[in-house]
Amino acid sequence: MSGFVHEGLARGQRVLYVTGTGDPPEVLDLLRVRDGDVAAAVDRGQLVVASAAAGTAPGPFDPGAVVAGVRAACERGLADGCPGLRLVGDLGWAERQPPDAERLLEYELRLEAEVYAELPLTGVCLYDRRAAPVDLLAAAHPRRLSEGGPAGRAVGEPPLAVAPLSGNTGLRLLGDADLDTRPVLTAALEALARIGGTVVRLDLSAVGHLDVAAVGALVRTTRALREQGRRLVLVEPPETLRRTAGFFPEECSVLEPAP
Repeated sequence: MSGFVHEGLARGQRVLYVTGTGDPPEVLDLLRVRDGDVAAAVDRGQLVVASAAAGTAPGPFDPGAVVAGVRAACERGLADGCPGLRLVGDLGWAERQPPDAERLLEYELRLEAEVYAELPLTGVCLYDRRAAPVDLLAAAHPRRLSEGGPAGRAVGEPPLAVAPLSGNTGLRLLGDADLDTRPVLTAALEALARIGGTVVRLDLSAVGHLDVAAVGALVRTTRALREQGRRLVLVEPPETLRRTAGFFPEECSVLEPAP
């Protein structure tokens, strides 16, 4: 990861490194092994190393607050004249399972929609697949890399991936929604319900299979949004959803496919 950081510094970019398990001084020491000029980069504000603990404790994990902090740091870099930005996010803190850790998928999706999609930012997400909530993290990163970092080998696609729609108007699911991917679907629908607007969209055009329980989750989310005076519109629902709706027409009558 030091290569990713030092490449950004060499290009004049501002680099924000958010630590998850180590203290900022420890990270700086590791970076100095490769380049002793790290202190100068810190002094001129080009390299910022901060602890994720500031955004995750005390109290429940708040994705909105963390995303806002990252965006503000990036905007300061642009205002200072940096040609681009680099972000290293160490999600080691998620191993501690802080309150509301299930909102990690929401955080990743909002970061993509509200920061990456709007700013000249290149980022790397670090997490330990042995301890972190892997399913949620993998779902937000359809293109993942091994321990080798940006130059490492690619690993398999997640069975169910989630991506934000343009304009932050909803989400897109890719893969299968079944027993194995139930936690991802649950987290995705919770994140969807927190998207603002009277109409939110769920693009199902890349979904191969929705089991009965997944359809039931869509029904419950639709009803919850209707109670708030809002609508959930399903874009290109798969044939499996249509078949399930045929077996349970009364329950599924609330579902609204896009015209």
